[in-house]
Amino acid sequence: MNIDVTFRDLEPSDLSDLAWSGGSEHLTAIAEVLALMVADEAEYVVGELPNGRLVAAGGADLRPVPEAGLLWQLSVHPLLQGLGIGTALVADLEERIGRRGRTEARLTVEHDNPDAARLYRRLGYREHGSALESWPVAGGRRYVTVTAVLRKPLAGGS
Repeated sequence: MNIDVTFRDLEPSDLSDLAWSGGSEHLTAIAEVLALMVADEAEYVVGELPNGRLVAAGGADLRPVPEAGLLWQLSVHPLLQGLGIGTALVADLEERIGRRGRTEARLTVEHDNPDAARLYRRLGYREHGSALESWPVAGGRRYVTVTAVLRKPLAGGS
């Protein structure tokens, strides 16, 4: 099945169409990325169908490692997973990282997310250690987990 998805920069008005990607804490985290985009410290894109519906989202944080972009908050609508949209999302972000002169893309994946890990490895990402991560969840709590750190050299980095 061929699904026509166009990737573009996140806009404030997109937040209401991303409710499928996570709870209110996740949407708050996405909203906070807008300031990073204005400060030129992050890229964040949404994948849009021809009818205007958003079916993918994700970003590249440019702050942690000078030579890399850290892919994060990668998400594809649950009904459309496995159709190549995630691959296209990662490729779009890698291209944006490369245009910034970065030579590497990095990401983390939870150990209990084998489908995502399989995708990233198929796309050329290789394990580079592990990290302890946390993020806010409902009820004012934090979710804490160990993730695998993966990285991939980018061709050209120009």
